[in-house]
Amino acid sequence: MQFSSRTTRLGGGAFYTGQQLLELGADVAIVSRLMQDEQGEAALQSLRASGFDTDYITMAPGETAPLEIFLEPSGERTIIGPSGRSQPLTAAGNLSGAGVYINALALAASLVDQISLQPLVLSQFPLRPATPRPADYVISSRDDVPDDLTLAWRRAGEIAGSRLKMLVLTDGTRPITLFDGSAAIEVEPAAKVDTANTIGAGDRFAGSFLLALLEGQPPAAAARAASRTTAEWLRRRGD
Repeated sequence: MQFSSRTTRLGGGAFYTGQQLLELGADVAIVSRLMQDEQGEAALQSLRASGFDTDYITMAPGETAPLEIFLEPSGERTIIGPSGRSQPLTAAGNLSGAGVYINALALAASLVDQISLQPLVLSQFPLRPATPRPADYVISSRDDVPDDLTLAWRRAGEIAGSRLKMLVLTDGTRPITLFDGSAAIEVEPAAKVDTANTIGAGDRFAGSFLLALLEGQPPAAAARAASRTTAEWLRRRGD
């Protein structure tokens, strides 16, 4: 394999979601774990400089192991990460906020208990075995869930529990599907943006969707607004 350039940057679901929320004027605290090495400390300082509340980040002994993402000119991505299940995520403090977005597989029981007390919770649809967490909305790419919406709903319910209100499925330039377990609504997305790099777009959508819900918009309108905001970001990044 050959490559033309290599860049190290901050990333991940929590980062991209939080970045979008910050740009929309929200206050954002990030719950994560960083290593107590040079890269971990640099990441912590960068997050603070970007405006994140980092009080809930746990600094752990060890060496940072960045994910490797191979991005082909076609937009195809190959992600390589360390094998094995990660340690359950904990929060360095008690959570208090208007809304939560979860993009993590393993959660400590104490963190799940705190999440259950939050008024609005969104979760990414985990692609591997994950800790169940109470969530009102589960978000995923249409490609990552079963074609059968009823089956996808059942699997989302296994993760989100009885709080689940809606499954939100993005599908590139095709309609966004909102499914409540019995009926599906399709929302036309924003106009296509020509770019090969869509890394972070799904998480940016989640951040915009979360804020729109917090502002009182119904799910379909929130999805439409989130799609526009994400397309604008992709367009700016491509300029």
